[in-house]
Amino acid sequence: MKVVLLANVPSLGRKFEVKNVASGHARNFLLPHGLATLADRATLKRVESLKRQYETSEMGKRAEADRLIGELEAVTITIQAKANEQGHLFEGVSKEMIATEIKKETKIELDPEWLDLDRPIKALGEYEINLATGKIKIQVTPIEPAR
Repeated sequence: MKVVLLANVPSLGRKFEVKNVASGHARNFLLPHGLATLADRATLKRVESLKRQYETSEMGKRAEADRLIGELEAVTITIQAKANEQGHLFEGVSKEMIATEIKKETKIELDPEWLDLDRPIKALGEYEINLATGKIKIQVTPIEPAR
């Protein structure tokens, strides 16, 4: 069954791609969750115009992000997390947590997908994380116990 993806679907494809999928997968998962729509002529025509609009807006967002990333390179983001005596974190620091902390500290909203982090950070210390067009410094410190 031919469908047009309306969102990025892991291990299947990116938004606005046309894919052939099993009819059961389309009927039971993709269509009910709003992740895809059936690919007919009218839909393909509409999706092409939506794709152009999406790409234009993404290019604008990317240019703005490049400017903001330049500002972030001069800043070190500090994230506090619970850790044991050896410096191992109880909960890993994820891309989403880093993006949230960046927004809190600098008022810059950054898409977590732009952070190049293979797996969560699991130890205290200072890290340099690659972004789309730059780098950002992250310092993970222990939470001080309340007195």
